Amino acid sequence: MKSANAGETVKLSVVVASLNSPADLKNCLESIFADKNEAFEIIVADCCLKEKTARWSKQFPAVEFIEFPAKTSFSKLLGAGINRASGEIIAITDSSCIVADDWISSILQAHKTTDTPVIGGSVEMNENGSLTDWATYFCDYSEFMPPAQRGVVSVVPGNNLSIKREILQSGAEFVEPEFWKTLWCRRLQAEGIELFSEPAISVSWRKTDELLPFLVQRFYKGRCFAGMRFAKETFSKRVFYAAGSVFLPAVFFVRTAAPVLRRKRFFGKFLLSLPIIVLAIVLWSIGETTGFLAGTGMSCRRID
Repeated sequence: MKSANAGETVKLSVVVASLNSPADLKNCLESIFADKNEAFEIIVADCCLKEKTARWSKQFPAVEFIEFPAKTSFSKLLGAGINRASGEIIAITDSSCIVADDWISSILQAHKTTDTPVIGGSVEMNENGSLTDWATYFCDYSEFMPPAQRGVVSVVPGNNLSIKREILQSGAEFVEPEFWKTLWCRRLQAEGIELFSEPAISVSWRKTDELLPFLVQRFYKGRCFAGMRFAKETFSKRVFYAAGSVFLPAVFFVRTAAPVLRRKRFFGKFLLSLPIIVLAIVLWSIGETTGFLAGTGMSCRRID
């Protein structure tokens, strides 16, 4: 592993968004360091260490830390990390993830064997979570649950994603200063660029959420997404989509439940967390409806 000098390009940059506990970040970094076979750089964009960053730099001297003094959104952390990265390939994760021992090697191998510039992996659940944690997992990552599909897909996970640098020129307004993964991927797909899933690139996810903050975040995220997506559309088109949003809860529920049924995993946890999942889906849908009609408001600044 190495850090790039000014003007130097390394094969792979790993960008870690750190907005959880220092213990989570430590576990994440140690899992990344487990792959010792390739040269790469690690950039941590952090808003949880604060004055402790100097001590962390001594503990992980090969890691470059970008410090934010106050709580910062996931998209802004990633935007800063991507902007600093020098790799031909940029891999993205966050501090709530433990990556597989061969994560780095699997990413490099996947980019060597496919021309697709955007490759996502699988996201496993750490089984010790609360029901709110499980609801979060099902809402955000059930489509990436192992055994995930290999091949061209419609979506890729934001916490297990790798990108060839040159593709960042497309949809640049969704990359810097903030990286909005979903909107950026939609722009690429509109330009005919495919997304690829390689389940061998694996991370294990665990983030502890309290119920009320989790539900509030679903509303903000739904409103931010819809508001940004339709910011340049006519009012009549936004009203049309707002009217159609009555069907969103059903669409989202099918999308969330289908991988659980298809892969025959975690069905018990799904049933136990179902009331929270339904609330989360309804609040996201209300958020999208609000975003269609009233734009983003302050929602994008309030999401993790």
